[in-house]
Amino acid sequence: MTKENYKPVNYAVEIELARPAKDVFAHLIDVAKWWPEDFEGQDIKLDSEFVFSTGDGHYSKNKVIEFVPNKKVTWLTTESLRKADNYDWTGTKFTFELTTNGEGTQVKFTYDGVVLEHESDKLVQICDLTLKELFYNFIICGNGK
Repeated sequence: MTKENYKPVNYAVEIELARPAKDVFAHLIDVAKWWPEDFEGQDIKLDSEFVFSTGDGHYSKNKVIEFVPNKKVTWLTTESLRKADNYDWTGTKFTFELTTNGEGTQVKFTYDGVVLEHESDKLVQICDLTLKELFYNFIICGNGK
């Protein structure tokens, strides 16, 4: 697979939760319980590193590069590989921004990186699923992955 098959993408999705930002942020950084892949590493805090992986050969090493309690967390993928097709999204940023809205909290999740040209729709589906279903269910219903 060559980098010519990649295209830059900046995709954002948002949800609103009837919870204070402090509560939402605490759940957000408990990523091992709701992110759709296996988690290995340190607690989510500035400069911490962690790995997401699946048994089928999906791997990414990440580093927290922004951490503002109750407001924002961003991690950068520093190594990545999907073995099935050698897809590499190293350099991609994943950002979660929290904004207080009355007594609730608006959560914006942004994927800023590359995607294979034919997988743009798949990326949207995965981002939407991650925030609107997996994270939402974890914080509202207590259901982890």
